[in-house]
Amino acid sequence: MCSLYNWCIIFLAGMLGVWKAIPVGLALSCNSFVIIAMTASGALLSIIIIYFLERKIKKWILKRLSKGKSTKKKGKLNALFEKYGIIGMGIIGTLLLGPNMTMAMGMIIVKKEKQLLLWTACGIIIWTITLTLVGDYSIQLFNRLN
Repeated sequence: MCSLYNWCIIFLAGMLGVWKAIPVGLALSCNSFVIIAMTASGALLSIIIIYFLERKIKKWILKRLSKGKSTKKKGKLNALFEKYGIIGMGIIGTLLLGPNMTMAMGMIIVKKEKQLLLWTACGIIIWTITLTLVGDYSIQLFNRLN
């Protein structure tokens, strides 16, 4: 059974990223619905915070980029934007780089931050549901084979 304490752990891990929270929820043997809800809630809260701290985050990232750090991730995100636009960057970037990095770096590349927020949120929901169900069904299949 998944306690309220475990819900909070999954939520906080979700603030760090989808790829971190789902394995934590599965390791805690929580229900898939709880994992999806807490992971998505945590990740959505973190991108909303990043969205509202836009100026400070842009200034910090540009300062790091001037020192030569994070250029590899910016290059990947820029290539995603050039090829797929805001929709692709929000959805695919969430899977490949994580929602926080997609939102933070995307605000430098994209002029329409509200659209980026929307599509990153959609990416969070899509990938949280997909990865949680794949992980849960994989564990069930493994248990049946043993």
